[in-house]
This record gives sequence, C-alpha cells and structure tokens, in this order.
Amino acid sequence: MADFLTAFQWMMQSEDARHACAVVPDSTPVGATGPCYAISGVNSGAWPQQYATIAALPQGSRLPAVQAFYEQYFWNHWYAQLVSDDLAKRVFDFAVNGGRETAVKTLQKAVNTLGGNLTVDGGWGPLTLAAVNAANQQALMQAFIAARVAYYRQVVANTPDDQQYLKGWLARAQT
Repeated sequence: MADFLTAFQWMMQSEDARHACAVVPDSTPVGATGPCYAISGVNSGAWPQQYATIAALPQGSRLPAVQAFYEQYFWNHWYAQLVSDDLAKRVFDFAVNGGRETAVKTLQKAVNTLGGNLTVDGGWGPLTLAAVNAANQQALMQAFIAARVAYYRQVVANTPDDQQYLKGWLARAQT
C-alpha cells in the first residue's frame, strides 16, 4: 500500500526541496486579492486560514504543520490503497499542483489509454481503485506522466500567459 510520507517527500522536492518553510512571494490565485505568499506551497490566497496558522509558527517549527496540511487536504484513503508508491506519489503531487479532481481525471484517462473503461469524472471510488491497481503499474505510471504533460500543454494553449510556468510544470511532471 502507498505511503503518505513517501509521497510527501516526493512532492516537497518541487514545493520546497530544502524544507525551509520560509515565506516566499507567490502568484495570486483566481478570486484572491494580492499580494500572496506561500510557505512550502501553502498559498495565502488559496488557503488563508491554513497559511496563517503555519505562518504563526517559528520557521524552524513549521514542517510538521506543512506535512499535516498536505495530509489533511490532499492525501486521502484512496491514495493509501494504491499498490504503487511510484504512482501514488505522482498522483498526489499532481493533486497538489493541478488540483485533486484534475489529478484523478488524469489518472482515469491514463487507465483508459491502457484499455480501461473508467468514467472520467474525477471521483475516487472502488472502480477507479480496482482499475488502477489491476493495471501494469509501470505502463500506467508512464501513461499518467504523458497525460499530465498533455494537461499542462493544454493549459498553456488555453491560457497563453501561463507559458511562463510550462517549463517548471513539465519538469515536475516528467520526473
């Protein structure tokens, strides 16, 4: 079964590789007012209460709170039931970076490219879990990576201003 700490460490390589938990300037999410800041990816505009709670801690004491944030808001019991840590950490990372529903839709699409017949609805359930776990894990991981890359390219095609993020997104997706 997949391990949260493995997935968390993987994701943190992109969000805060040094685990500094420092306050850094960040982009302002749609619907939020700027300026925005982040601590290990926890954005003040998207998660104002959670950000404030973490920011109130001394910098050297923030990592457990950051870990608890990601476990509460992005990890779920479905990830824990995946048979592959390599796949779970990538799906979890994409949930953090692209959104929880988007990550599951992308995983469902990847399963379908390998002959699956899932409804691509972004919802976890026993059918998605069974199909994911029954798939060849290496082939599914590669299909998921390809689907994630396609997703980012489509984001930029739809919103050309996001071109500035594409290189980082692709590097994150292709590791």
